[in-house]
Amino acid sequence: MGFEATQKGNPHKLTINQHVFPRKSIDRFSDESGLVQLFRMDGAKVISAASTNSLFCAKRAWDQSTESGIGKHIEDRFQALAQSILAGSTKVIGCLEKTVVEDFFSLWRTRQKFRAEGLEDFKLEGIRGDSLTKDQQEILERQHVMFSRDGVMPGRFAARIHVFGYMNTFRQDNQHIQWGIVRAGEGEFIVPDCFQDMMIVPVSPKLLIMAEEPNSTLTRSEVAITNQTAIERSTVYYFARKLASCPVLWDSPPRLQRLFSK
Repeated sequence: MGFEATQKGNPHKLTINQHVFPRKSIDRFSDESGLVQLFRMDGAKVISAASTNSLFCAKRAWDQSTESGIGKHIEDRFQALAQSILAGSTKVIGCLEKTVVEDFFSLWRTRQKFRAEGLEDFKLEGIRGDSLTKDQQEILERQHVMFSRDGVMPGRFAARIHVFGYMNTFRQDNQHIQWGIVRAGEGEFIVPDCFQDMMIVPVSPKLLIMAEEPNSTLTRSEVAITNQTAIERSTVYYFARKLASCPVLWDSPPRLQRLFSK
């Protein structure tokens, strides 16, 4: 599904490239040059990529309100928690932290769904729509106001409804789930474009937050199993600070294994 382009020059600064997994989270995996190693599944090759790379983004799949409103709120809360864990100030995922982690995981998974499937425009029965110029439409969206055209509303405006809906359902379905802070004793973690059904939230090359797992330090073999899970759940790409530092239980051809030993 294509995306709706803005006016030339994007005068109202609407976000076009929308990160599915946040830039700040990607940056924690970057090397001294500010890059991560990313494996593109379509071409079976490894590239170096900055967190600004469009591969990490959907193109205007959700509206500006979802991007800079609810999405930013969830991200900001999670980034503060991640920083607190890395600084050693937060040592357990308690009730308050659980909500922060689950809202973030739900947002990540929902954004991935928007990128993969898009949101169809929908007709508003009994509403004729607004006579608005392109400029007026963009001003309204920048101000977090929805609009319709000839009784049809752009699908991206439904995103905020879906975000809240999926988030609330996720909370209800996982009321009794506990999360643990999991560290890699040896090796580093791989980040998929989304963990899909596996409730794992990457924080840094050596740290994850994982559901139904107590605070623990994983052996090299356990890190390899986690990384294999990340690869299996990936659809477009996966990345790490340095893929050669990430053990994996390989069941793929030696040709692919050699890509990570360079």
